[in-house]
Amino acid sequence: MELWEEQFFMDALKLEKLYRSCVREAADGYGLTPNEVAVLLFLSRHAPQQDTATDIASACGISKALVARSADGLHRRGFLKGERDENDRRLIHLHLCGEGGMLAEQLKQKGRSVARQLQKGVSDEELQAVDSIMRKMQRNLDGMLEHMEGQVK
Repeated sequence: MELWEEQFFMDALKLEKLYRSCVREAADGYGLTPNEVAVLLFLSRHAPQQDTATDIASACGISKALVARSADGLHRRGFLKGERDENDRRLIHLHLCGEGGMLAEQLKQKGRSVARQLQKGVSDEELQAVDSIMRKMQRNLDGMLEHMEGQVK
């Protein structure tokens, strides 16, 4: 492994640690699991176009069983509700409610704050280049994960 590759993975781990710490701080007092945070944030960003457990599991790389468990916990605390699809009764659409929307907004604000701090001293042109590169790498990552899931089944 080349030095830049090793450094890239180490930096990614540090970023994840920082992000989780900041999110944990924003969710302090609610007793949320990392998966519950992922469900709140996903629904806040993608509902109603994507609002089922399958949507969340696929996008976040969390098993459908863990998404269901997280959704149940959030439902019990009044942060989200589920409604059966009128056309396909097997589908349940998840929606933020009660303090769920406010909590998701706090979590997003914390994430934006971290992003702003990371962008200090970085030009708009450099940010655009990073965005382009990361989109390409994300497509590659998605393909690798799909391939891995296909091998596990």
